[in-house]
Amino acid sequence: MRAFKLAWQEIRRFRKPLQRAALVFIVLVPLLYGGLYLWANWDPYGKLNQIPVAVVNEDKPVDVQGQHVDAGKIFTDELRNDRIFDWHFVSRAEADEGVHDGTYYFKISVPEDFSRKLASGANGTPQRAGMLITLDDANGYIVGKMAQTVQSELQTKISAAAVSAYFQSVFGNMQRLHDGITNASNGADQLRDGLGSAQKGSGDLVTGLDKLKAGADKLAPGAQQVADGVGTINDRVGPVANRIADSIPAITGTASTAANDAANLASKASDVSDRFSGKLDTIQGRITQVGQNHPDVQSDPAYQRLAEIAGDLTSSVNQVNATAGTVKNRTASVAQGASAVAADAPQLQAQVSGAAGKLQQLSNGAKDVAKGANDLDNGIGQATPGAKSLNQGIGTLHGGADKLSKGLKDAKDQLPVLSSQQQRDNAATLASPVDVATENLHPADNYGRGLTPFFFSIALVVFGITAFLVLRPISKRALASKANSFVVAFSGYLPAATCCVLAAVLLDVVVSLGLGLDARYPWALLGIMVLAAAAFTAIAHLCRVALGGVGSAVILILLLLQLTTCAGTYPAETLPGFFRALHPVLPMSYLVDGLRVTITGGDNAHLVRSVLVLAGYLIAALALSTFLAKRKREWSIAKLKPDLSI
Repeated sequence: MRAFKLAWQEIRRFRKPLQRAALVFIVLVPLLYGGLYLWANWDPYGKLNQIPVAVVNEDKPVDVQGQHVDAGKIFTDELRNDRIFDWHFVSRAEADEGVHDGTYYFKISVPEDFSRKLASGANGTPQRAGMLITLDDANGYIVGKMAQTVQSELQTKISAAAVSAYFQSVFGNMQRLHDGITNASNGADQLRDGLGSAQKGSGDLVTGLDKLKAGADKLAPGAQQVADGVGTINDRVGPVANRIADSIPAITGTASTAANDAANLASKASDVSDRFSGKLDTIQGRITQVGQNHPDVQSDPAYQRLAEIAGDLTSSVNQVNATAGTVKNRTASVAQGASAVAADAPQLQAQVSGAAGKLQQLSNGAKDVAKGANDLDNGIGQATPGAKSLNQGIGTLHGGADKLSKGLKDAKDQLPVLSSQQQRDNAATLASPVDVATENLHPADNYGRGLTPFFFSIALVVFGITAFLVLRPISKRALASKANSFVVAFSGYLPAATCCVLAAVLLDVVVSLGLGLDARYPWALLGIMVLAAAAFTAIAHLCRVALGGVGSAVILILLLLQLTTCAGTYPAETLPGFFRALHPVLPMSYLVDGLRVTITGGDNAHLVRSVLVLAGYLIAALALSTFLAKRKREWSIAKLKPDLSI
């Protein structure tokens, strides 16, 4: 617990406002360093569209097979639609000058044969077009890396433009190909319509055939009934006719015998003959009545024979009556034959009645046959239009197939026929239609060399903080002497400046020899580092002379601000507005710019500007230190015992 008590006593020693502010500042240093640096570099890739990049389109459009191919314009339109960077579409001279003096961080050049090479695919031997990205690490090493980071997206846009132009040229006869495919499509439509008609016709045909089958199903039983009825008639009427035919000779013989044997009955023959005649009339009337009731029987041979026999009998009776003598002799036998005939009459009547019933069945069957035949006719009538539709559909199908064949043949003729090697070569060209080459006017070669200007600048600024932790900014003896104020101020500045210059030389030598810095202008590098050491030491000296111990805190804040505004890593265009405003004001920005020229090469005007600005800061800082040294020669209690001493 004693340790905590002693620690608290140390804290309580800081009683005055300035002393307590110093404690607060110490606590805020990590926040200042981490917060400011993160703020400045929070999302540099989200602000790429603020980095100026030159685009030079020297492409000359070409006309291939009636198609106007302007691949360069397609590419620049792609860039305009998506501003990955702040594109500036300028001439080659303006782009070269802009990249040289840092107006543009890099440039993209579209050559004049861009469209011509992409259009070469029309002849079956496509050539790979070229495109050039020109970087300059003198404008910032990280910018090139940022360009490489988005190069895949840039490559996509280049490829999109290239492929678009390529297909415009390769399919310059696209219209003919389109016409052929259109004809094929129309033929396919007709083929489809024809198939639809054929399908409908087939449906109608199926429906009609179904009805035809139903009618045929009805016709078959009816036809069978007709056959059965006809068979029954043959079975029934035939025997009756035969029996009647067999009975006639017997009747005739008996009548003859009766005539011979009935001579003595002559007196009665007439009476018998009259009665027989009456009976015969009755039979004949019944036969006639049967024929009238059943007209269909009239055409039957048995019935006709029966009627004929009745007629013959009537004639015979008349003859008997005419030859009474003879008839009288045969009367008895005739009477007996007549009796036999009369006995058979009921059976004949029953048989004839049965035949009539069978004939009714025959009539019913005939009706069914007629109805079935009618349905069959209707079904066939419906099947006929369906068959016609089917025929027309097949005709349309044939015409559509013909057009389809011709259209596809025309389309096929438009496609090039390539050998296996040509296919492989063309596939490789299509896979990467554009070679995107990258050149660097002043390459840094590696990450360390690219960031050397940034870290050298940090090292020289940090020296100002550490130097005056050991060295006094102004000697009290010098202030009390009779030397002029410049001598007093310069005498306090010179030791730190000398040490800083020696540190700068040592840093340059060690990095150059130990890491192989290989600066483009080694003596210029050494010279600007010496100048920067003198200038930064003068600024640190000024802060300490003006503010005393608080000056170290101000130097630290200046360091943090310069770290975030000098564009040592990411371009100044990606910085938030606050830091961008400070970028052209603080000296480290110019040192970083000058060091890039001396290490990797670049625009010498930048180096001259950096030297002049740093020299201006040096002179201004020394002049202000001289002025403050003169003021400090006036003594006060606060100067003798400052609130905060570092």
